[in-house]
Amino acid sequence: MDLRSYWRMLTRRWRVFVSIFLLVGAALAGAGFLIPTAYTTNVRIVFAPNLSASTAIETRQISDTYLTSRMNTYAQLVTTNEVLQPVIDSLNLGVTVPELVKQTEVAIPADTTVIDLSVSAPAAAEAAATANRIANEVPWAVASLEGATAVPDSPIKVTILQPADIPLYPSAPNVLLNLIVAVGLALFSGVLAAVLVDNFDTRVRKRRDVTALGVPYLGGIPKVHDAKTRDLLQFTQQAPELRSIFHRIAIDVLYALDSTPTFLIFTSPRVGAGKTMVAANIAGALAEAGNRVAFIDADVRGGHLAAQVGITQSRGITDVVSGRTGLDSSLFQRKWGGFTVVPWGSSAIDVGEMLAGERFGALMSDFADHFDVIIVDAPPITNLSEGSRFTQNVANVVVVAEAASTRRAELVRVTGALRHAGAKILGVVLSRVHRDEQSAPADEENPSDAETSDR
Repeated sequence: MDLRSYWRMLTRRWRVFVSIFLLVGAALAGAGFLIPTAYTTNVRIVFAPNLSASTAIETRQISDTYLTSRMNTYAQLVTTNEVLQPVIDSLNLGVTVPELVKQTEVAIPADTTVIDLSVSAPAAAEAAATANRIANEVPWAVASLEGATAVPDSPIKVTILQPADIPLYPSAPNVLLNLIVAVGLALFSGVLAAVLVDNFDTRVRKRRDVTALGVPYLGGIPKVHDAKTRDLLQFTQQAPELRSIFHRIAIDVLYALDSTPTFLIFTSPRVGAGKTMVAANIAGALAEAGNRVAFIDADVRGGHLAAQVGITQSRGITDVVSGRTGLDSSLFQRKWGGFTVVPWGSSAIDVGEMLAGERFGALMSDFADHFDVIIVDAPPITNLSEGSRFTQNVANVVVVAEAASTRRAELVRVTGALRHAGAKILGVVLSRVHRDEQSAPADEENPSDAETSDR
């Protein structure tokens, strides 16, 4: 995936990204504020040979060499019980020596006889007092280590070069650093969650899910509750909002073809996608606009429109194609919803063979003499060969997919089969979408070319 692919993925899953970002960011930021407050201060201790001014140069050099070799030992001495226990007792710190060792850091700057002692404590004054008290104990420990009975008799002179000051600001928690880390981890978690959801939840839900596959989007039909099946099929019985949507889709379809008569075939990736309902309402919208519309009921896998609206199946398109009956004006007399419904009929025939046959192609030419728009309600496409057979005589296709139920792989399979057959995909209509996806974006740029090149 390139950057544009990741961006499109994030726009599809922005709710997941934002939710995880806020959740993880808030959790980490809150955890950062739970870190105990600590103040840190430093004291610097310098070590030198305890020599008189008249000491010979050779003796001084030997003493300096000895001191340099002992600096690591003195650094270890700082965190021993001999030094820290008196500090704990005198200041009533309420901690053990191991606990105080964890609050103490000892460092020797390179090429020096100096020890930098850093001490942390919950209170600023306590940190400074502890650091200075440790520095005061070091000379006694060094004298004892060197075998002297008193500090003045020690061969090593220990001096506080810079005492510890009371820190003005806490050293922990580092609010700015914690916030930066929290934002960084929250961003990573949000992107990771969006990628995982996008990979595992491949359902087509909205316009972006369709256009990301390089397929034009015609519109979304929201789910209508508490409505009878017959009313859902009839354009004139729809609510004004739904009628506006169907009318907009019908206009977009006619604009995409710009030819008369218009031949259309409706199909879907699976049964129960609402294809017949969408096709019937598009037919009703076109009929209301003054077009002569024929609706050919060819979906043997779903619910026949004729059967659902009470039209007899005794004579239909299969009877004409099989030669059982001739084509005459009586076939065009069954009107419903403002358009002519041509039922499936009573003959047993394979729908794929029928739609791909020469006889059906000839019938389309005959239908063109009587109608402005001919809509074929075909079955769902289940394999690659059906895309070629269904569109042999009618190349203009509208695909209807059920939102939040159809998988991207299913839509890719259907559109791939249609493209392989050389069909013209006018667009995808999503049924049962959320309200915010109901409009048909006629003015949206068709992303098919750009998306195809990206893929």
